[in-house]
Parts: sequence; structure tokens; C-alpha cells
Amino acid sequence: MLDKQSKKKLDKYMERKRRNLCRGLYITYRHFNEWAEKKWKEDGWGDLRPEHLRLISIISLEQVNNNELAKRARVSKQAMSKMVNDLEQQGFVDIIHDPNDSRAKIISISNKGVTFFEYFTGSSQIFEGMCKEKIGDKKTAQLIDILSELTEKILECERKEGVKK
Repeated sequence: MLDKQSKKKLDKYMERKRRNLCRGLYITYRHFNEWAEKKWKEDGWGDLRPEHLRLISIISLEQVNNNELAKRARVSKQAMSKMVNDLEQQGFVDIIHDPNDSRAKIISISNKGVTFFEYFTGSSQIFEGMCKEKIGDKKTAQLIDILSELTEKILECERKEGVKK
């Protein structure tokens, strides 16, 4: 049973909870992941999960080795190796041996990976449309602008500080 002071604190928290940025970002992220997994499965991309998207988007920028991918994605080298192997088996990435280091492998996006990016652009527009239905065109555009600006500021800070895990 809560005492009066804890009850008062909980009531105050519950009032602020609705407008909590972290909660809003998390719920939106969770909603997108659940929607995307279902949509992608219906559209024939069922083996791909939203967490793969982060990896594929990093790879698409340039050829890169597993350690660099793990660093950029902020996951362990072992977790990255598993994701890379999954994506290679599904045909989304190509892997070649690094000519400068026989132990390392170079990972690059495959033709199927590029095809998925085209598909993903369309499914992103559908998700954006769902947002417009919920909050309207103007607010959705503002949300995109604000999140894009915030994302660029965060990435700028990360570039200055160096990517940390």
C-alpha cells in the first residue's frame, strides 16, 4: 500500500507521463516494429526483421567489415556476426574476404538488399500516411521535421565525439 507521499508522487508522474518524450519515442518505435514485421511478412519479406534494417542501412553506405558494423550499430561483434550471417543467407548482403586481412570479411549490400530499400521507401510512406490519419498532415510534417533535425544533431555529436558503444 502506498503512503500519502508516494501516492502524491505517483499522481504527479501519471500527469506528466502522457507528454514524456522517451515514452512517446519508445511507443512509436514499438508500434512501427510491430506494424513493419506484419506488413513485411504479408508482402513476402517475412525473414527480415526491423533490427536488420539498421544493419542494412549502414552497409548500404559503403563496404565495411564486421567490427566496424558492430561499432556503428552499437552491438557486440558476435551479435553483428549473427545478423550478417542471417542477411547473407537470405541474400540481402554479399560477403567477400578482405584482401588486406585474411581473417576479415568485407560486407556489402546485394541486389536483393537494394530491392528491399525500394520496397522500404514505399512501406515508410504507408506508415507516414497512418500517422497523418492519426494526427493530421501538418502535425506529421512537423514531427518529421523535428525528428529529422534532432537525428542530424545527434549524428553530428556522435561524429565529433566518435562512435561509442
